[in-house]
Amino acid sequence: MKILFHLNSMGRGGAERVVSILSSAFVRQGHEVLIATLWKAKKEYEVDSRVQQRHIGLRDTEEQRGRIAKACLRYVRLRRCIQKEKPDIVISFCNKANFRSALAMIGMKIPLLVSVRNDPQKNYAPYKIATKIMEHKAAGCVFQTPDAKAFFSKKLQKKSQILFNPLSEQYPIPKQGSIQERKKVIVTVGRIARQKNHMLLIQSFAKLCDEFPAYQLNLYGSADDVELYNQMKTWIVSNGLEERIRFMGVEEDLPNKIANAALFVLPSDYEGMPNALIEAMVLGLPVVATDCPCGGVKMFVENNVTGLLVSVGDSVALREAIRYMLTHTEEAEQMGKRARSIIDRVEPQIVCEKWLEYIYTIVEKSKTRF
Repeated sequence: MKILFHLNSMGRGGAERVVSILSSAFVRQGHEVLIATLWKAKKEYEVDSRVQQRHIGLRDTEEQRGRIAKACLRYVRLRRCIQKEKPDIVISFCNKANFRSALAMIGMKIPLLVSVRNDPQKNYAPYKIATKIMEHKAAGCVFQTPDAKAFFSKKLQKKSQILFNPLSEQYPIPKQGSIQERKKVIVTVGRIARQKNHMLLIQSFAKLCDEFPAYQLNLYGSADDVELYNQMKTWIVSNGLEERIRFMGVEEDLPNKIANAALFVLPSDYEGMPNALIEAMVLGLPVVATDCPCGGVKMFVENNVTGLLVSVGDSVALREAIRYMLTHTEEAEQMGKRARSIIDRVEPQIVCEKWLEYIYTIVEKSKTRF
């Protein structure tokens, strides 16, 4: 098959990581794969050298145009790209790319497979018309959770599937029975954005600093929201915690950097299916996470079995969960060991095969339809 992926960029986000894994896996199986993006991020995920990449975004001279004019240009560029490449299927990721693809492909017989990656209440509810167009045009949809699926029309639900994110094939899997010598470090991984609610974790940790003077909090991820990043830094400095709470940025060798941390914390207000959490659990890290919409976290973290779940935005509950993990290290270690079992659900070869099976089904149905 000839498969065309469309998303905004290949920057260091969850959807981008999934596209990098799928595209590389598909091209190794003999499929022709293209990725069409609007812009190039500062740091992007690498893909197999045989994966073709197309930049269809605005030129520098076009960036000064009005919002509507720029949006129309993006639709036109994507439509022309699809018409030129003539793929067997277009697969789009995230709300704006899904909307753009649905509009750009009006009148085309090529099937569109959309992928919902985050909480629909945040990413789709405000865009009712665009969502309706997407639901009508899409030949299929990949959801990450039943909660996300339930938000959309029955028509879209009937032609959809729930598929997990594949773990990166390069991700190191610890041997069963191996025990990490834990460092007195708490880690979180995620771009600096309000959705991730890093301040909840920072302020919860700050209240534990005196009780656990040897521990440090390391935050890994890109500073996407510069204003928020500066606010967080100012708060940390004003409270004299710059030696205890550190921004680590984007780390190329992340698994080895966090593998022996004492605890991984996910404080998000909402998520799809967080790759960072999955990877931490595969490493065997004890985890504390918010039970956030749209249900991806609770599909992996069983409270008091493979980690601890706390309510969204509850700083007291988060602080107490962290305290429990740091004072009950044997129980925390056992949770981390049990968490490793999720590898069976995110093993890359299995997940990529399920994606391909679904893609084949959509392509075959489109042939009989047209």
